[in-house]
Amino acid sequence: MLNLSQTNVKRYGIDMTPLIDVVFLLLIFFMLTFAIQGQGLTISLPQGAETEQKNTEKDLIVKINQDDSLRLNGKHIMIDSLRDALEELVQSRSNKLVIIDSGPRVKYGLFAQVLDISREAGAENFSIIK
Repeated sequence: MLNLSQTNVKRYGIDMTPLIDVVFLLLIFFMLTFAIQGQGLTISLPQGAETEQKNTEKDLIVKINQDDSLRLNGKHIMIDSLRDALEELVQSRSNKLVIIDSGPRVKYGLFAQVLDISREAGAENFSIIK
């Protein structure tokens, strides 16, 4: 005779332990990343009107062309009168910036001469465009 007892029957079930672990990890993750009102650093940002300075002064641009001619703010000028013109313009400015714009084949001697004249005229900062 066959013995059909309940002891030989194995029951299979779903193991809930990994599922519970994942749920707890997600719960901890969301609790740590949730932003609560009042948390964080207090930062005082500057106002736009205080930091924005309107630049009403036009840049001083000395352009050296390939034919050794000079232009100061778009107007043709001779090298002899460059110092006087720059001195007059630089003294009336708060920033003493002179932008020297030279072409790719400009002689280095002329460039150095314009730089020296600008320094003698009172310029303190230079921006060189090549």
